[in-house]
Amino acid sequence: MSFVSPVLAYRPDIDGLRAIAVLAVVIFHAFPQVLPGGFVGVDVFFVISGYLISSIIFKALDGGTFSFADFYARRVRRIFPALVLVVLTSLLLGWAVLLPDEYAQLGKHAAAGLGFVANVAYWMESGYFDTAAELKPLLHLWSLGVEEQFYIVWPAVVLLLWRFGAGLWWATAGLALVSFGISVWLSPVFPSASYFLPFSRAWELLAGAMLALALRSRGGQPFVRPGLLQETLVGLGLVLIMLALVLVNKTRDFPGAWALLPVLGAVLLIACAPGSWTGRQVLSNRVMVWFGLISFPLYLWHWPLLAFLRIVKGGELDGQLLAAAVGLAVLLAWLTYRLIEAPVRHLPGWRTVAALVLVCVVVGGQGWSTFNREGLPFRLKDAQAKEEAGAMAWPSHLSGSEACGDGVPERLMGRCLIADVTRVPDVALIGDSHANHYYWGLSRELASMNLNLLQFAAQGCPLLFDYDLQRGGESMGCQMVAMQAFQHALDTPSIHTVIMAGRWVAAMTGEQLAGRGHADKGVLVVGRDGVQTNLGRDQVMLEAIERTLVVLQAAGKRVIFLDSVPELDFNIRECISWEPNQYVKRIPRPECEVPRAKIDARAQQYRPALHSVLNRHPGVTVLDPVGYMCDARACYGRRDGVLLYRDDDHLSLAGSYWIARQLRAVLAEALGRPAVAVSAGDGRG
Repeated sequence: MSFVSPVLAYRPDIDGLRAIAVLAVVIFHAFPQVLPGGFVGVDVFFVISGYLISSIIFKALDGGTFSFADFYARRVRRIFPALVLVVLTSLLLGWAVLLPDEYAQLGKHAAAGLGFVANVAYWMESGYFDTAAELKPLLHLWSLGVEEQFYIVWPAVVLLLWRFGAGLWWATAGLALVSFGISVWLSPVFPSASYFLPFSRAWELLAGAMLALALRSRGGQPFVRPGLLQETLVGLGLVLIMLALVLVNKTRDFPGAWALLPVLGAVLLIACAPGSWTGRQVLSNRVMVWFGLISFPLYLWHWPLLAFLRIVKGGELDGQLLAAAVGLAVLLAWLTYRLIEAPVRHLPGWRTVAALVLVCVVVGGQGWSTFNREGLPFRLKDAQAKEEAGAMAWPSHLSGSEACGDGVPERLMGRCLIADVTRVPDVALIGDSHANHYYWGLSRELASMNLNLLQFAAQGCPLLFDYDLQRGGESMGCQMVAMQAFQHALDTPSIHTVIMAGRWVAAMTGEQLAGRGHADKGVLVVGRDGVQTNLGRDQVMLEAIERTLVVLQAAGKRVIFLDSVPELDFNIRECISWEPNQYVKRIPRPECEVPRAKIDARAQQYRPALHSVLNRHPGVTVLDPVGYMCDARACYGRRDGVLLYRDDDHLSLAGSYWIARQLRAVLAEALGRPAVAVSAGDGRG
């Protein structure tokens, strides 16, 4: 994704290596089952970038002509034209086809991408391989963020070491080793941080920089002479990259040590390919060079096209459609290279640079404005689409004691909400984000019974006595939140009822969503007797539930246990139909439902054991939303004209109100209250 400066001799074999990298990424994104490790093409790009940019810096320093202004002006001419074009096109497409929450997110990502902090933005949101990743049209800009952050720091480091006469190669090797160590440490325990952040990626660019330094020390002479050794090393480089493409997949701790395969492969090819038969006949092949020349715009174009196609069509896409999107990306990349990228790169003067920066700021500002204006909801004219798109929105997650007024624990961890801040609470709802999605409806229905609901919640944390989660040997804080929440409920006389809620299916099975692998790789469950392995997680959970029920009932608290909602195997937004114009239409799923048999099969993994514990406590009231959200045939994403979910496992705000209305009678009976059908206000504190 970098370029060959005019101060360097052109190497067609490097364009051939770029072709391997970009084609691997494109194939992975379009057909992941064909090339499960195709995303390592980005790592190959990092090595190329580190090598070329460092070579440019070293050559300029040797000649006494290095200038920060010139260095960054070249980056602007190279990166900005195609980048701004793709981001602007994405914003225009988003105007036509995205729902407000999607368009707001795209606006934020556009601003982050043009500000070269997209990697930080995505790290703060979620993991690269989560379900929503394929619905983020500018997700791929994370790699540009890593590169540009490296380019901000690296020239200054080189110049500093250069002026003080320090050992540049050894300093670079030391930095690379530290970065590699961070990558190996972070990848198993904080995979998202390791994937997106520059600290664990810098060693890949520094590997290219070390190669540039080694070549400089040889006066530009080849590392090996033509012959068997050279061909062997070049072949080994290709083999290492090919192994990465087939052995690495999204279940690996990546980058980490696995990234050595593509990085070392790229280093060997850059170092040894010139003059070799493989370099001439394979990497310097005209087709490979052509793809290498358009690699940057192809990288930029392919992912937004695939993402918008998936958004508009929904569900599984036909292979022909995916192939057509890839073909269109290739065409747009060639046109961008010929008509925009190449001409602009060679325009003289600072006016070109200033104009590009100004356009970048304007487009990025428009993206940020779109984010702040909540995705411009006025674009939706269809009443049903507008109403259902509103279901994607969610109230602010207020956190800390300030959201609940006085009388809650000081320095409260987790999140706190109360329906009426002027009253003492009567009922406490304790759990994870699935407890929170019940809160809004329950607070409204309990208010109709003259009861005030208090919520303590922590995202991703089942809140139970003597139960915690660890990542990297450190507590994730679940137990601390749980102890504060339950102790407050026990110590507050006005709280006569505790509602326990959570995503029990995921907590007990370790599965994020049906058929979508594990959400908590690198997480250990910690029970009363110390660290437990994932193999014993269900038993640890059951013991913690048992302890919690015993403590609450012994204290005279009424206990209501809210079971998990049935989880969809698709994102609910696929159910929304929207036809903004005669040319574009979001086609909804023909059936917004999941077969009941699939839901029951997943429930069978945890419910028998869970209910065996609950049955030992006859005073506990168990509320099961499945009976209301499903019938004998299916479980539904939409009932009574209400879109029940906001993704694939969390209730929407309307869904929270809907399920609370269904539970009103049994809830009132459990609480000894009349089930007055009053539903006013929005239940917020």
